[in-house]
Amino acid sequence: MPSRHEAIIAQLMTALAPHSSEVIREIELPVACPANGLINLLPADPEEQEEHLGTGVREWDRVLELEVVVQDHDTAQRIAKLDASLVEIGALLHGSTLGGLVDYLRLGAPQDADNIPMEGAASLKGAVVPVTLFYETSNNPMETQT
Repeated sequence: MPSRHEAIIAQLMTALAPHSSEVIREIELPVACPANGLINLLPADPEEQEEHLGTGVREWDRVLELEVVVQDHDTAQRIAKLDASLVEIGALLHGSTLGGLVDYLRLGAPQDADNIPMEGAASLKGAVVPVTLFYETSNNPMETQT
């Protein structure tokens, strides 16, 4: 069984799976953008916010970045595709507790990504969406999920 930290990331990948873009995790961007677009999930380290003395419960937050990339030779279409991809992410994640694994999931504002190290960069448009996850674990943060 995975730790709570890993179970949350796996559930986020599952929540994003219906997205029309290819969803990958912590992989160097491929040489070329898939025709349907790409989302690369990049988790940062969890940060402990508080420990409830006597109970052993720890509160955490963890920021993950979603690198979103779309491709089209027409500028207006690129903008529209990126916007549609971001809206789809919002629809998939808004209000989600990832199957009860997190108490709260906050989507941040997308930040334009100017440098996309992929083939055909002139036809690419990207953004980075910060996702902050808030959750609790037992005293042992590496305890497995049951």
